[in-house]
Amino acid sequence: MSFVEILQEYFRGEKHLGIALAVVGVAALAGAFWVFRTQSGAFAWGLLVPLAIVGAAFVGGGAFLAIRSDRQITELTAQYEKDPGALLAAEVPRMERVNANWPRIKIAWSVVTVIALALLLAVRREWAPAVGLSLLAVTTTLLFTDVFAERRALIYTRALEQARAATPPP
Repeated sequence: MSFVEILQEYFRGEKHLGIALAVVGVAALAGAFWVFRTQSGAFAWGLLVPLAIVGAAFVGGGAFLAIRSDRQITELTAQYEKDPGALLAAEVPRMERVNANWPRIKIAWSVVTVIALALLLAVRREWAPAVGLSLLAVTTTLLFTDVFAERRALIYTRALEQARAATPPP
């Protein structure tokens, strides 16, 4: 597989991730609406508010990611064909920064998961289990998303490094 094909596959994966996040966001918004229609009290608000906020964020962020990815495929492919050295000089350090963040991101989602479990198991307020459930849904989605994104990023990074090694310096 050529470098351009790997680049395009990486950003197509980003696009598909954006679409999937938008779909999950719509489901969260539908869940918030269902809670609004069927539940009441602090439990309802503890579930409805986080679901609505996360749903809106996933819809907006997912749509942005999908739209941006199409543009990146076009721009980066053209840039690589015009000046591979310049693209590689910019993309390799960018992806190194991206890859350096994966452990921190997974730790952050894990901490939020522990907080969610504490809300579910230890806090004796009507709203607490609802917020805990919402946080678990969010962190599960984000961990799932980021683990797959990390795998794609590592493949793309290896391709960048191989292309840089094969490209003569200017």
